[in-house]
Amino acid sequence: MKWWEKTVEYYFIRKFITDEMILSPLDGEQEKAGDAFLSNSERWVVLEFKKNFESLASEKKKYKNYDAAAAELSHSDNHHFLIYGKVEDGSFSLVGKTYFSNKLVPEVGRVFEAGKEKEEFISYLEKLIKHKSKVSESSSGSVGSYSFVAGISKDKKITSCMNLYEFGLDHGLKLEPKPEIKREIKRERSGPTLGM
Repeated sequence: MKWWEKTVEYYFIRKFITDEMILSPLDGEQEKAGDAFLSNSERWVVLEFKKNFESLASEKKKYKNYDAAAAELSHSDNHHFLIYGKVEDGSFSLVGKTYFSNKLVPEVGRVFEAGKEKEEFISYLEKLIKHKSKVSESSSGSVGSYSFVAGISKDKKITSCMNLYEFGLDHGLKLEPKPEIKREIKRERSGPTLGM
């Protein structure tokens, strides 16, 4: 059986986001302007979709120092998941695990129960972005363009869906890594030549 990363994302959405849930991807300037439709009682999760288990290693390339990011964030990543596909006994299914701490999720559909309050979520994102290295992760040049962010109400209904970049726009955050400053040391010799 052959599948792609987008297959995993689409399968997840079709399986776990029902018609009763409000799915409102932010895709336009008017939606990016404010967060009037978002309630303060929402909790937030981040989902990163990958094709399969073997493709998970590619996530490490997105960081200046993955080990440092994992050391800082693995104790607080219970709302940040990697979701990937697998085939077992001829059937396609999804597997989920926490992003840095690598804890398997017993039931992928229950990831929405792990959301963080907005302030704690934003604090996590700010720490995460400090560790990111790639500025051009997507055509829009934004980090997190491929990360799926879901807002969940108290009764476990999805009230909003967007990518990290859009979440940042919607909440007045700049979710771009700061470029690394590389300094060149030029050795200039000045002073008397001593006749040489």
